[in-house]
Amino acid sequence: MNQPHDVEIILSHDRKYPFHASTLARSSVFFASMLTETSAARLSTKAKNAGVTKRWLIELIEMPSAQYPAGQLELIELNSNGGRADGWAGRVLNENGRVPTKIFKYWERVLYAFYGTEIRIADDDMGAALVDCIGLIEVAEYLGCVNLIGKPVEVALLKHGQVLFRSIQANPQGWANMSFRIRSELIFRESIIHLAGNWNTWKRNRTTLQGLTKTPEARRLAEKYHRRLLERSRALENKLASHYPPKIAAPKEDLPVKREEYAKDILIWMALCWFRQWLAHKIIANKGYNADDGGFSLYEAIGAGGDAYMDKAVLSQFHAMFPITKKALNVIENHVCEIKELMQSWVVKSGLLKSNCQLNIEQFPVSYITCTEFERADFPWLEDEQPAPPVRKGKRPGGNDIAQRNLEAAKRHQQHQEVNFGEEDGVIDEEDEEEEPMRAPKRGRIQQ
Repeated sequence: MNQPHDVEIILSHDRKYPFHASTLARSSVFFASMLTETSAARLSTKAKNAGVTKRWLIELIEMPSAQYPAGQLELIELNSNGGRADGWAGRVLNENGRVPTKIFKYWERVLYAFYGTEIRIADDDMGAALVDCIGLIEVAEYLGCVNLIGKPVEVALLKHGQVLFRSIQANPQGWANMSFRIRSELIFRESIIHLAGNWNTWKRNRTTLQGLTKTPEARRLAEKYHRRLLERSRALENKLASHYPPKIAAPKEDLPVKREEYAKDILIWMALCWFRQWLAHKIIANKGYNADDGGFSLYEAIGAGGDAYMDKAVLSQFHAMFPITKKALNVIENHVCEIKELMQSWVVKSGLLKSNCQLNIEQFPVSYITCTEFERADFPWLEDEQPAPPVRKGKRPGGNDIAQRNLEAAKRHQQHQEVNFGEEDGVIDEEDEEEEPMRAPKRGRIQQ
């Protein structure tokens, strides 16, 4: 099974790799177009008898640049003896005193992946891991084999568990860009959840917006799901501000209800009034759905109930404004607790405090909403996927069929990457900037 190596790839004078043309051509669009019979060297009989098998020589002639992030390969002409026609020994890279370049490691990992070698990602620093992933992807995009190395890169990243998910939380736009390029559903979904839930903050961050210009689809989805969260948050706040406890909603079946019937529930009305004043202060102070956290801290407090908000100190301030007997105050406090339990149930029913992200928020708490329910149909690359051809009875697809299908998928991916997404610079236009919310005037003696 030891087939002769007929391709040599030279990255530098001391980094030379023998490969098989058939393996490279099956795995890469770039190599499939380069390693053709017409471009192969015509070896002499003497060279063949001497055991020379190299028919193609490919060399890295340009290091990474803005135009070629992964560098540039070129097919070198060979003579009939299998040697270089130009007689050059190859690039000599002097790294003395410089930060060692990782580009050669990226090339090695991608090329070895063609033979099933596992791709490993360092876990000591997920920021560096993201840089390594991008380096690998740039090489794969140049070679046209992202579909081949995308899943191994994803698997290598997911092995890091919560370390990865914490990094996604801190830099969702970077991971959204990376996962879009390798078509990782799990990482892309996780990134969108953190972008949408914290969009009130991210949309004012120029670095984030500039990063999302590389993947406009990610920004579009973040805004889409953020709008859905706003709708759910508005609905919850409307319910909290307009719901009446059953006891006072209809104190008596006989209509019209006389005022003495309502007077019997005056303490419940006072408790409800105090709760609504507290809620109104929070919303006016921009602690609701329009807050940086999307109202998360407000909903979390109401969802916790008890003394998480409107504790005895706050109720004492209301009592100072509306003095009543100690017994009546105790009754109001009990009614406030009942109202809290009722409002707590509405927060739970809203599902806004539920987490749909992979990050363990109990171990690593977040300060924004993470209940986004990402729909699989929204993955932007699904529209580019072609359905598998129907299988004829008695005939199953062979290796060549699968290789051809993979190459076609890689070509579509390359074409998609070359699409011009416009000239967005990620800078917030003046017309898009939201006005600074008006500060609520100081009211009374109640401290929130």
